[in-house]
Amino acid sequence: MLLIAHLHSHPHTADELAATLCALATVSRAEAGCLSYTVHRRRDQPEVFVVCELYRDQAACDAHLASAPLRQALRRFDTLLSAPPVLQMCDTISMPSPL
Repeated sequence: MLLIAHLHSHPHTADELAATLCALATVSRAEAGCLSYTVHRRRDQPEVFVVCELYRDQAACDAHLASAPLRQALRRFDTLLSAPPVLQMCDTISMPSPL
C-alpha cells in the first residue's frame, strides 16, 4: 500500500514544513508495518513537497493515519500549507523481494 502526499507550503514556511516533514518521517519509519517513508522537495519549486509512504498493508497505513505524531503534524498544516494536501492511495502490485 503506497500513499503519496503532495504538499504546497507558503514561500515563507517552506523550511519549517521541511523540518516538520523530516521529523515526522523519522518517527513514522519506526512504526510497525512501515516499509519506507521518504520526503522529497522539488528543485524547481522549493515550496512543493512529495511524501512517499509504503506500508505492509492497509491496516499499517490506517495505524499511521491515526497516530499521534501525524495528528500533531496535521494541526500545523493549517499555517504551513498554502493549499490542502493532495493524497494518492495506490495498491502495490509488484515490489522487489528483500535480499
